[in-house]
Amino acid sequence: MWADVLAGAAPQRVSGPLRWPFLHSHPHDDAPAPAERETIMLDPQPLQQVAGKAPPAAAIPVGADTPWAHPRQPQRGATPETRAAACAEYAAWIAGRADLLRAARCELAGHDLACECPEGPCHRDVLIDIANPPADPLDTGTSLMGLTVNCPAASMLLVEGFLGGKTAVAKTFGTDYRGPVAIFASPRINEREMQKARIAGLAADWHAAQRGWLGTTVLVDVHQVHGQCCTPSAHPVSVDGTPLFHWVFAHPARLALPTHGYGFAGLRPVAWSVLIRRSARIHPPAKDRS
Repeated sequence: MWADVLAGAAPQRVSGPLRWPFLHSHPHDDAPAPAERETIMLDPQPLQQVAGKAPPAAAIPVGADTPWAHPRQPQRGATPETRAAACAEYAAWIAGRADLLRAARCELAGHDLACECPEGPCHRDVLIDIANPPADPLDTGTSLMGLTVNCPAASMLLVEGFLGGKTAVAKTFGTDYRGPVAIFASPRINEREMQKARIAGLAADWHAAQRGWLGTTVLVDVHQVHGQCCTPSAHPVSVDGTPLFHWVFAHPARLALPTHGYGFAGLRPVAWSVLIRRSARIHPPAKDRS
């Protein structure tokens, strides 16, 4: 890839809007996966900029030493998990910055965005979705998946484990996906989880009352439940004969205020703009849309 770039080949498009099939599987589901949706290259894309080189033609740089730099940019050589955590943290932070949201729509809309980060989650992905919010945030997205979780577990996933929060939830399906996940809190209440919250000293009723998109976290592992794995998040190994899987999360980043939306089954691509309150989803003036 680097040889191609240095030779003047087209810049590497490192992520692009996700046009993936739903990245979840069921051990008893032998049906073929849905066909992938083709990336439309006319859409603004996140690009990788070569260190020390000018950004790709027509792209706006958003890396270090630019107004759009990540204030807590991971160090060069950071692990994919660390970069995913930094991306999730950035998304929760910028969601509360009305000034930056407005500037992104006005200055970045319609442009490719370049950063020196390697392939994988990067704050350029967040800015792409904020500057070019899709009509339906559940239609596509850039390096983010969404997951609906019952209460109070959804809210407790966004509390650090050492403070009594949850680090794992049980699902009837697994996934190969690892990376940032936006958490949507459904109105369904799990009484077993309510009791766990009270034992942990958390405000169970407050966590149970949370609704909508609450923030982001990073899915770091998925494995079939066995014995006392993931204690204290122990669960039965199966439900009505269906094996259960532990989804293990780390690096929670809670929104200052939840955003409205609607839940869905499974794990699916979503836009980072689901984390932006509707009142802040301001489109740029008509003259800036092209």
